[in-house]
Parts: sequence; structure tokens; C-alpha cells
Amino acid sequence: MFRPLASALLWLAFACAPAFAVDAPPADAAVLEAKVREIERLAVTAHWSKSDAAIEALEQQASALTPLQRHRIDFVRLRNRALAGDQPAALKGLADLLKQDLPVPLRVRVYTTATGVAANLEDWPLAFAWLNEGLKYLHDSPAESARLLGAASYLHTLVGETGRARELALQALDNVKQGNDPRALCLALSDVALAEDHAGHFSEAEKWRHRQIDACVRAADPIFIANGKYGVGKMAAAQGHHDEALKWGREALAEFEQVGFAVGAYSARLVIAESLIASNRQLDEAQAMLTDTLRYYRQQKSDLAIAETERLLARLAEKRGDIGKALLHTKQAMAVSEAAEVQARERRLAYLQVQFDTRLKEQQIALLEAEKQVAALQVTATKRWQWLLGLGMAGLLVTAILLSVLLRRSFRQRRRYRWLSEHDSLTRLFNYQQVRKLGEAAFARARDTGRPFTAIVADIDLFKQVNDRYGHAAGDEALCSLGAWISEAVGDNGIAGRSGGDEFTILLEADAAEAEATMQRLRARMEPITVFGQTFRINISSGVCQAGGEAATLEQLVHEADQALYRAKHEGRDRVVRAGEGAATLVPAAGLVVVGSGIQFGRHASERCLSEIREAEVVFCLADPFALAMIHDLRPDVVNLGVHYAPGKDRRDTYRDMDAAIMAQLRAGKQVCAVFYGHPGVFADVPHEVMRKARAEGIPARMEPGISAEACLYADLGIDPGHRGVQSMEATHFLVYDRRPDTAGLVLLWQVALSGDLSCTRLHAEPEGVQALVDRLLRWYPADHEVILYEAARLPIETPRADRLALRDLAAARYEEYTTLVIPPLEGPGGKPGVEQDQLPGS
Repeated sequence: MFRPLASALLWLAFACAPAFAVDAPPADAAVLEAKVREIERLAVTAHWSKSDAAIEALEQQASALTPLQRHRIDFVRLRNRALAGDQPAALKGLADLLKQDLPVPLRVRVYTTATGVAANLEDWPLAFAWLNEGLKYLHDSPAESARLLGAASYLHTLVGETGRARELALQALDNVKQGNDPRALCLALSDVALAEDHAGHFSEAEKWRHRQIDACVRAADPIFIANGKYGVGKMAAAQGHHDEALKWGREALAEFEQVGFAVGAYSARLVIAESLIASNRQLDEAQAMLTDTLRYYRQQKSDLAIAETERLLARLAEKRGDIGKALLHTKQAMAVSEAAEVQARERRLAYLQVQFDTRLKEQQIALLEAEKQVAALQVTATKRWQWLLGLGMAGLLVTAILLSVLLRRSFRQRRRYRWLSEHDSLTRLFNYQQVRKLGEAAFARARDTGRPFTAIVADIDLFKQVNDRYGHAAGDEALCSLGAWISEAVGDNGIAGRSGGDEFTILLEADAAEAEATMQRLRARMEPITVFGQTFRINISSGVCQAGGEAATLEQLVHEADQALYRAKHEGRDRVVRAGEGAATLVPAAGLVVVGSGIQFGRHASERCLSEIREAEVVFCLADPFALAMIHDLRPDVVNLGVHYAPGKDRRDTYRDMDAAIMAQLRAGKQVCAVFYGHPGVFADVPHEVMRKARAEGIPARMEPGISAEACLYADLGIDPGHRGVQSMEATHFLVYDRRPDTAGLVLLWQVALSGDLSCTRLHAEPEGVQALVDRLLRWYPADHEVILYEAARLPIETPRADRLALRDLAAARYEEYTTLVIPPLEGPGGKPGVEQDQLPGS
């Protein structure tokens, strides 16, 4: 969890420390100085409102204050305004305060707080500029260096320079150790802990947090004591110690609320909620905390904190089995994360720009110094021999060349940074922001001149399969190649850019027919791609929309093109679809296809089965956890029918609940694919019943076969059912209906664990039921007749179970719900009992 808002406000908490060292005031001014120092003490040790109240009480004596005392009180007041939430006003006031004649220690402290407020308001160029200005005073004010180094460490953390951030924080700590300021030690330790946190060194960060708590307790700083406890809880949660995280999180929350520090309190609530969800307890409390926290962060417009809260809500919904809500929160978290990434890039760009400007100024200063030296040489040269004049002119020439080279390099670097800020580094097309910026101008120009304007949205069909099958390097090469082909097809006739992922946006000052022709030229230009010796092709689908009455803005026009792209995907991919044409065909008629996942989904699932899963509007699944996980990768929206099972629940009721869930989607007009374990029509009540109901209501329904456990049994045990014949029955059916086995052939009894369960509520074997089955079989088979307990392997790394034992020992054996009893013929070929060992080829 990384929350810039909380961290920036914590700077404000330590930026106003106790009174500065001043000369002893006269007796009549001692009282005023004591009041000023008390205001500074309250600003650190109590709620900000108390120091505000003390300032108001001193207003009547303001005329008696010295200029320095007024500046110190103004600083506390501005810091309080920032803590109270009025940060724009605080920032303006701090900028005005920096224009005053301030002593160096106070100036450094103002720079530190101003940098934090500017960062909180995301004015990154100003934050880095003020930081660099403040760093110039480090040697003039050693006592304040730790705080400014802490601010520098924090800003470097924000732009991803975690190594540099850690170095600055440790440098600040070394400076603090040389003095005897307990509060400065408290703050420096918090900076080191924060740097270790963002570097991913969680156990190290937790140790630093404990040291911070001890130091802050000695300094009597309630905000940073609570901050340290919050940090310990956060690190404990990151390492999976959720009971410990819950304890520290609750302590931090109580202490943050006691001092009125709302940002810290909401951060602590996230640690508590995360620990409650991970330990699967008090989920209602976690829900309430997350709902309140999400509302707060949305008011604060803190995208990273919103994304973290949405992810925790998704995990909570998943814990409660609400897959739909979990998916919704995940999508919202992803959307907000994209905005946060944009902000992170802006921070990084601002950092690089300030660094660049700083280096440029240093270079310019160096050039000015060089020019001064040249001038001095010229003055000296006039007093020396004539031949020294030539030497001076040569020096001028060298300096001019150096200046030219440096300026040219500076221009190139500036142009390169601008290009990087406007283009996608992989495809070299415009990035999303630049496409919209240029597109708005082109769209307005087209409307003013009456020229046609068309938007195209395109993406790569089944791009995830390219990454999964050939690797991410192949995916990058596909995007790079497509970017080059788009650039060739569009040329200077339009604006083309990468919108994100594998999606591209093209804007043309042309009608829809010309746009379609452009896309056809692009599709014709596409050719096979080879990466690491593997060659593959990609196809693209495109949506085209020409500006008209319905598309009043560029945003609406792109949206209509995106909807047309959706139709292109729905109609089979690899095509160009124009918005507004054939929209009525988008709504398909309801239909049902039932497919089998096989026993090992990764090996047994057919291409037809996978195609049905991908193309269906709604996918239901009743399979083992491994198959369900793989199907979830194909279709994250898959509905798990297994949730209808419950201990003690009649399986017939469970089956009817599954029927109802599938029929509800069919009656809503959806194309439904239902995936069942093994062969969907073998020992399966739900597939046959739901197909019967669908057909009775006039809904097309069909079944695609799959590999069954019986097919695996023949392969694993080496049995040919055609040699002696086979009799296959459900174990309870065999008992209840007193079926007579054919002892001369193979007998298969399925679901042996549920033998005799007429209540349809049992999910495990009971020795009494199995013994009843053994007693029945002993009518026709001897007690020492060898039988086989068979279980098919569900994973490639597993081996099938084939335990051979005497019939009399069945009751004491181990059973799973899917265990099958294999009874070989009473006599094999040649009068030998057991499974046939020598079969003729082709028998």
C-alpha cells in the first residue's frame, strides 16, 4: 500500500518543531516569547486546533511581536491550514513567506513543509524546485538538515528512486545521531522505515518501525507514535502475520483518531480490513470500514488509495462467494490504477525535467565562469607579448565550440523528452493523451470546415493467446510490428496512437468509406511475425464511426467506434465493422451447448470445447478445482455450479438449483455453455435434465462429448470391454434393484462411496453401506476374488489409482466420491480368474 496523501501530510506534522534558538529576550518580552514557544510546542504535541486557538489568543498582542516571532507564528498557522485540508491556501501562504527575510533555520523548515504541500497537491515541478532550493542551505543549517533530507527521501520514493531515497534517509539519520534531539530522531527513523517499505524490504522496515515507536514515545509525538504502529501493522500484513497486523492496526487507528489525524486513521482502517479479510473473520466490520474508507478517498481523489480499497473489497466479495461483485471491484481498481499510473508518470517526468533544468543551469554557470576566464585572459593578453593574443583567441574559439556543443546537446535532450512524453515507446505511435489532444483540434477543425471526420478503434484478435503461446516477447513484437504497419497505412493523412494494451485509435479527416479502405490496406500489409524461431500471424478487428449528429464530441465518436469494434469481435473477429450497420444482429438467440471437460482438462479438452467456452455469453462449470481454475483463465466470468452443494443438502435439490441457474440465463436470451466433468452425459443428471427443459421451451440445445472416467479406466487398466463384455451400473442402483451381475464379463460399479445412500445427502463413504454392497456381491463371487478400486488421474503429474484387494476387504478400504469398483470376470481366458492378461490384437 502506497498512499502519497498520508505521507505528505505527515511531513507537515514534523515540519513545525519547538522554538528556534534565539537570544534571551528582555524581561518585558520574555512572556511573549514563552507564548510563541508554547504555540510551536502545541503544533507538534497536540491537535492542530489547539495551536490555532493559542494563535488567536495572541492576536491582541500581535503588534508587540518581533518580525521573526510573526514569521514563526505565520509558519505554524499555514501548517495548520494544510493539516485542516485547505492546502492550496497553505501553499500560497508558504510561497509568500519564503519571499520574506527569514533566518536560515526557519527558511529551511518552510522549504521542507512547502515541498510536502506542493507534492500533496501534485504540483511536482514546484515540489522538486523548492526541494532543490532548500538543499542549498544544508551546510548553513545543520540542525535542520535531517528534516529536509527526509523530504528529499520522500520525493525520491514517489518517483521510484527507492535506492536514492534510502541513502538520503540514512544520511538524515546520521546527522540526527550527532545531536540530542529525540523528536528529530523519531522523524528520521520514520523516513528510513518508509524508504525500506517502498523498496520492498518488509522485515527490515518493520524493525525500523519498532525503533521509530520507541524514539517517538521518548519525544512525546502522538502522530508519529501512531504512524509507527501503523507501519508495523502494514509490514506484518505484508508478511502474512495478520493477527499481529490487526493488533497494531487497531492501536494506530485509536491513536490517530485521538489526535484528529484523519488521513492516518483511514490508512490504519485499510490495514485492519486487510487483516480481517485474510483471516476470514468479522467480515461485516471489514465491509463497513472499506465502504467508509472508499468514500473518504474518493472525496480526496487519491487514486492509489482508491485502487487499494477497491482491491480489498474485491477480495472480501470473493471470500463471501460473490464473484460478480468481486469482478466489479477488480475492474474499478484497474480503472483507477490506470489513472494513478498516469500521475506516477507525470511525477517522474516532472522530476526528470527539474533534474534536467538543474543540470542545464549548472552547465550555464560553468560556461559563464569559462567566459570570465577568457575575458581575464584577454585583459592579460593585452599586457603581454603579441603572440599571447593568438593564444587567447584560440581559447575563445574553444569556448565557443564547447558552448555550441552543449547547447545542441541540450536542445536534443529537450526534444527527446518531449517526444517520449507524446509517444508510446514500444509502437512509436502517439500515446493516448496525445491522440486525444491532437484529435480534439482536428475534430473541431473538421466541424468548422464541414469536412468529414472518422474515428477507428482496432485491436489484435486473441492477443492473450499470443502471449500465452509464444511468450511476452512475441506479444511485444506483434505490437511493434502493428504500430509500424499502422504508421505506413495512415501516413500523414491522420492521427494514429496506441490507446493501451493491444488497442489502437486512428482519427482521419475522411469519410467512413475512406477509413474502411485504409483499414483494408492495413490488413493487406500485415504479414507473419517471427520471434525466436517461432512464426505466427495476427489478425485485427476494427470499428469505424464517421462523425454525425449523434457524435457531438470526439469522446462520443470514439465510443461509437469502440462499440462497432465490439460488434466486430462478436461477429467472428478479423473484420471491419461500421457503426450503425447491422446493429440488430448483435443480439443472438438463446442457445445451450453442454460440453465435457474430460478427466484432465489440460489434455482432454477438445478445441471444440475450448471454442464453445470462449464464444458463449455465459459459462457455467461443474468440474474439479484444477479444471475450474484453467477455465477461469479462459473466462474470468465463469459461474461455478459447485456452490450449490452444501453439507446435508439433498443432491436432488442441488441438481434442481443448478437447472434453475442455467435455465434463468437461457430464458434471458443468452448463449450458454455448461461445462461438466468428464463426459457430460455419463452419470450426470443436470446436463440431460436441462437439455430436456430447454428443448421443451423451444431453445436449441446440444451436447458435445468428452473423455469419461470409463474411457480412462480401459486405458489405465489395459481392459478391452469387447473381449468379455462389460456391465456398468451405479452402486446404489445395483443394491436397491437387486441387479444380477454377469460374472463371466467385466462389472463396473460407480460411486461406491455412496452405496445405499437413498437420502442423497451423503458425500463420503460409510463402512455399513460398503459392507452391504460386499454382502450382496458375495452371492456370486468368492470372498478372495480380486477386485480393483480405480480413480482416474486428474493432473498430468498424478498417477491413476488401481488398488487390487480381495472382495472381503472392501469395507476397510479408502474411498473418494469418485472411486469406481472394477470386478474382473469370475474366470479369465483358460479358466484363470482376474483381468484378461493376454488378448488377441484387435480383439
